[in-house]
Amino acid sequence: MQEIRLTLKKRAFPSQGRVRINIAHLPELGIHEGDHVDLINEATKKTVTTSVIADTMVREGQVRVSEEDLKILGLDDDEEVLVRKTPPLDAKIKKAAADASTALSAGAKKLDGAAKKTAGDVKAGAAKATETVKKESKKASDKIGKAAAKTADTVKKTVKKVKGKDDL
Repeated sequence: MQEIRLTLKKRAFPSQGRVRINIAHLPELGIHEGDHVDLINEATKKTVTTSVIADTMVREGQVRVSEEDLKILGLDDDEEVLVRKTPPLDAKIKKAAADASTALSAGAKKLDGAAKKTAGDVKAGAAKATETVKKESKKASDKIGKAAAKTADTVKKTVKKVKGKDDL
């Protein structure tokens, strides 16, 4: 991608969205007057897309920018900015789609990992719960069995007592 670093100079007259560049820089950028360039703050990655006005009155190595665009970029007068030929819309769309695809794949992979971990946790929890239910069921069954046996003995004793009284 064709790009150059230029020093920012605030324009005397407001003209948001348009920059003035010395005509000598146009071939370096591979552009013509009226084409678009991206002004990029490399530290913050903030970008402003502007139309180019070729101007022989602007010093080489400088780009004249509106105060509004300086604020958007987060840069001041006399700081450097990266000036890059704006890619065609179809290239921007392809890049955005590729970036979205990469982000989607990464997100899906992360989600898959989280789902697998959760499934493993659920399976382990279910196994533990099953074991606990088995143990508690066994304890309850044993207690019921003992209580039933005790009750049966009590019933037998009571029946014997009752039968024995009738036999007298």
